[in-house]
Amino acid sequence: MLDIFKGKVTAKDWIFVGVVVFIAALVAAGGYFLLIGGERAKVEERRQELAKLDKELGEAKEIEKNIEALREESTGMTRLVDLFEKRLPEEREIPTLLQRFEKLGSELGLRVQLASIPSRKESRMETIPYKVTATGLFHQIVSFINMLERDERYLKISDLDISSAQEAGVSNATFVLSTFRFITRDAGAAQEARTAVVK
Repeated sequence: MLDIFKGKVTAKDWIFVGVVVFIAALVAAGGYFLLIGGERAKVEERRQELAKLDKELGEAKEIEKNIEALREESTGMTRLVDLFEKRLPEEREIPTLLQRFEKLGSELGLRVQLASIPSRKESRMETIPYKVTATGLFHQIVSFINMLERDERYLKISDLDISSAQEAGVSNATFVLSTFRFITRDAGAAQEARTAVVK
């Protein structure tokens, strides 16, 4: 080894240099592959992120194209909901509404009785049903039902039964008259609190 510095290069010296160069090459190659491998993984990750962002951008552009149509649809839905809510009576209006129906039946010559049935709550909607018994001429009963169905308030008639046996032209009809109301979150919480106090 020292001979190399004296100007003599032996076979041992060449072997030593070869081993050093080989080890250096291995270290350099390993470092290169580690470095490149890590960078490739980062590049692939960035490529996937870019593809995802590109897809989201495409979807956003598609939504932007249709934004006016979506706004018009939303406005239309809001109008429909408002119209529907206006047709639903408020809780305090219901007794007056029932009196009006009884009066309407009387004006047609019917004897009308309304009996409350327990209400049902589903999600944010409460169904408030009444069992109606109407006694009178068949055409009077039909007129009464038609008037109820055309009322400005949203009403549903179900379980209609008109007796076929007529005595002196008099028929009996029974049906369920339901109205509905939306339950606001505050009203639902207040109802739960009242129920808890009663218990």
